[in-house]
Amino acid sequence: IFLSFLIFSLFIGCFNSNHKNEINIFAAASLSGPLDKIKEGYKKSINIDYDGSFSLINKINLGANPDIVIIAGDRSVDLLDQNLNNLISTKRLIKNELVLIYKDKFGDSLSLNEVCANNRIAFGVADPLLAPLGKQSNLILKKHENCKKILEDQNVLISSNAMTLISALSYGHLDGAIVYKSDYMNSIYNSNSFKISGDNLDKTIYYLVLIMGSMEDDKLYNKQDFVDYLFSNDSKKLFNEFGFEMVNDDF
Repeated sequence: IFLSFLIFSLFIGCFNSNHKNEINIFAAASLSGPLDKIKEGYKKSINIDYDGSFSLINKINLGANPDIVIIAGDRSVDLLDQNLNNLISTKRLIKNELVLIYKDKFGDSLSLNEVCANNRIAFGVADPLLAPLGKQSNLILKKHENCKKILEDQNVLISSNAMTLISALSYGHLDGAIVYKSDYMNSIYNSNSFKISGDNLDKTIYYLVLIMGSMEDDKLYNKQDFVDYLFSNDSKKLFNEFGFEMVNDDF
């Protein structure tokens, strides 16, 4: 037990490092593809911890101290305990869409209600308590009678975040799911014969970039430098390649 505690303490200590040249970032799991590429191009010392956006916020409220946070959902920032955390700035960075996908062996142009009604389709979503993708998926499902029924009967398989949901689809544990369009384009499109339903879910998710700390922070210049790089043309190209669209409107 002592060894486990020591390892955990060392991990937190390293992540909360105050080294002036090192930036510690919390980022939504669905951003791992483009951010890993952006990290390569940035060529400066940064650490990135990926998880569901709500899970990241919980870590911060429990004492984690990242320099920059990139999370999904405009309202996610409201979950931060403002009494414990100093927030320098908040800005919209990119946007994503939610889509319904299912294996094409089940037919053409199935609606969400039809997918929910088919008991041969193993259907999954992200956890509504841990990830904005799951929260929005849950709200969408509750608009359809057949989907409300599988929720009530607990016939929906829950994955902790967008990344684990894609893994479940890739390993063949699921036949259908509500996912980010970017994840479909990059992880699903060329495998497992999944298709996007023509049923428009009409839901856009915005991602926010938050600079944490105070204006007197010794690392403020480095933090702002990385955020500026996120909005650069090089980063924009990478986000576009992974199915995201950069936005210019302020939050």
